[in-house]
Amino acid sequence: MSLKNLEENFRELTWNDLQNWVGSRTLKRGEDYFKRGRVTNLRIAPTGILARVSGTDEYTTLVTIHGQGQQKEITSDCTCPYGSGCKHAVATVLAFSQAIKDKRKVPTAQSTDPDIMKMKGLDDGEYEEDDYDDPGDTQTRSKKSSAKSTPDNDIAEFLDQHDKEFLKKFVITLANRYPEVYTELLDSARLAGGKVEKLISSIRQEIDNIISEPAWRNHWSDEGNPSDFSRVKSMMLHLFDQGYYDAVTIIAGELLDKGNSYVETCDDEGDSALQISECLEIGFKAVKKCEWPNVSKIMFIIEAELQDEYDLCGGAYEILESIRDKSAWSAAADDLSDRLADLPSSKNSNSEFSSNYRRDRISNFLISALEKSGRNEEILPLCEEEAKITGSWVRYVERLIGAKKYDEARKAAEEGIKQVGQKYPGIGNTLREHIAKLAEKSGDYDSILFLRQEEFLEYPCLKNYNKLIEAAVNTKSETTIRDWALQFLETGNVHTRGDLKSPQKIKERYSKSFPAYDVLIDIADKEKDADKVLHWYRQSYAKDRWFSEKHVQVAHAIAGKYPDEALKIWCALAENQIALTKPSAYETAVGYLKQVRDIYRKTHRTKEWESYVAVLRESNKKKIRFIQSLRTLTGERII
Repeated sequence: MSLKNLEENFRELTWNDLQNWVGSRTLKRGEDYFKRGRVTNLRIAPTGILARVSGTDEYTTLVTIHGQGQQKEITSDCTCPYGSGCKHAVATVLAFSQAIKDKRKVPTAQSTDPDIMKMKGLDDGEYEEDDYDDPGDTQTRSKKSSAKSTPDNDIAEFLDQHDKEFLKKFVITLANRYPEVYTELLDSARLAGGKVEKLISSIRQEIDNIISEPAWRNHWSDEGNPSDFSRVKSMMLHLFDQGYYDAVTIIAGELLDKGNSYVETCDDEGDSALQISECLEIGFKAVKKCEWPNVSKIMFIIEAELQDEYDLCGGAYEILESIRDKSAWSAAADDLSDRLADLPSSKNSNSEFSSNYRRDRISNFLISALEKSGRNEEILPLCEEEAKITGSWVRYVERLIGAKKYDEARKAAEEGIKQVGQKYPGIGNTLREHIAKLAEKSGDYDSILFLRQEEFLEYPCLKNYNKLIEAAVNTKSETTIRDWALQFLETGNVHTRGDLKSPQKIKERYSKSFPAYDVLIDIADKEKDADKVLHWYRQSYAKDRWFSEKHVQVAHAIAGKYPDEALKIWCALAENQIALTKPSAYETAVGYLKQVRDIYRKTHRTKEWESYVAVLRESNKKKIRFIQSLRTLTGERII
């Protein structure tokens, strides 16, 4: 690519191009890196712009622009963990754009530039095209390959020149100079010498050192305190490979115990949890290999699963599934049954959920153990008993359906709704769905309709309205039911007309106000009735001008028929966000202003749009972040 073409491509870049490429958040962070002078060693490479950008580490970044106009595509490669489309690439683009703007000459990278080789994925042991006299000259290529020196070869030649005594002293000197080398050698020596207890103590100390301070990471500043369990994992793997399975399981059990509380304190996007999980996976493999009785293996893994609060035991399930010893599973079932019987039932509403959750987890493992031991006849009575204690009616109903006991399943679902439907709406909804499917199986469409009416009264929303109308179609009462539903939404009146059975209005968990504007707007929007959408919106706005959750939906719904009304909504939303004077609010405002721009363009009123933007610029000129965000709307070029 010629320098002229490269500069032309960069001159055409707009702020909107960059936002479409990486998103607003990365764009802001990249611009911040550029302004703080993080970009150095800017060069022109054969395929784009090359630079080094400093963050937590120094990264090499290559940015390329392909095509022009609508076909333009920005791509990047970076040595940072993200690899492409990162803040380092944005900073590089802005640095080169500034150089063009300042008419500052940017040097051209040499073909031997190590950064170019790095971006090509080359290392010191690979060859450039210039190393070959001719592509087909395999003899020359072979000679050069054998003669080429690499760092590893140089080190090997150096070591070959010295005797064992020298090498021993040399390695000890290096170990004393570099702590990581010292630790690696000491671990290997202890393992080779069979000093497993010392190695276990060393790993325990390593774990304690890691968890002494929570891991964290700040994306904005690239600062942090990352955890590193690599040595723990490495030594667990070495112990496993040498057959010290009991030692590995001991470490795994202790790591899980400490890991749960440690992960709870970390703020590193799950990195610590992932590392601990990888260590525990080795521990579970050791459980499979060790000489324990199968029942001990089963209970160790179940106990680990029960203790796990952060999905650290991802590899445990496969180990459980691999154990096919019925007698061991039967013994495990007895153990779990005793444990379940010893659990106190919580009378405290504050701790009821956590108590029921733990009880359900234990009973789930008990059910699995009963299945694997062939004691299937005990499962349904257990599920029924636990449903009455913890409210696990869904599990009981689904087990009955699986056993093809449909009448019992329907009765259990109805009992479950009475017992916990009000307290736990999610469980109630699931049970209703099971009743509906069972009723459909028997052709009882009237019951389905009545069920949907109850559901709609309990929680009026578009989803439940759609299910209600679908049920009405099967009973040929669609018009009547639609009128009944709209009457209820407008007035709160639940009474029906004609032969239609009126459902009882149950005690409400939350108070409802009528008209239910949000649902009426949803229905009108679904039916593409812009007049009704605007009608209900105006009424709701007159009653409560902060009826904000529907503003966006309404603006979209009426834009085609009532563009000026939609403009009022979008402009008000944008200006309210701008007034908050927060960067995140500015981004939200720009999203609303895009809708304003699009309506003006579709209605051929571009000058009005430009005038509005000018007013926004003038009235908010002190809000630098907002003015910067506004650039992505107007097609403003970077240069």
